[in-house]
Amino acid sequence: MPSDIIGGLMMPHKQPLIYCRDTQAFAVQSHQANLAIAAVSLEFGLTELDMKNPERQNRQLRFARQVAMYLAHVVYELNHTHLGRIFAKDRSTISHACKVVEESRDDGVFDLKLIRLENFLRQAPKPVTPALVSLNGGMAT
Repeated sequence: MPSDIIGGLMMPHKQPLIYCRDTQAFAVQSHQANLAIAAVSLEFGLTELDMKNPERQNRQLRFARQVAMYLAHVVYELNHTHLGRIFAKDRSTISHACKVVEESRDDGVFDLKLIRLENFLRQAPKPVTPALVSLNGGMAT
């Protein structure tokens, strides 16, 4: 199936390339998902390239992707449908990923790792969008 890369994530052609009525909203959501992927890849000792490559499938990569999906959902409150479009997965796959990660929080060490990642992502700066810069005379808000 042909695909494009949007925001560093593979996007299959079977869906339209724009998922939100507001392309800036999609850009922000994509940025947030990429930030979650970057944080998880650092925490798990993986490369972002491996995390974004749908061809690479092993247990550690699969779980790390699930954690990134979970964090994007919990921290940025992105719904499963939007996350499915961003991660090029079905919304039910996102739902399953969130359940797997939530059940894994019973492990105290893993739960602390997730809390650290959640706090990091909540404190990360918001993305600068071109419209914000141009509306404020070149200064982002």
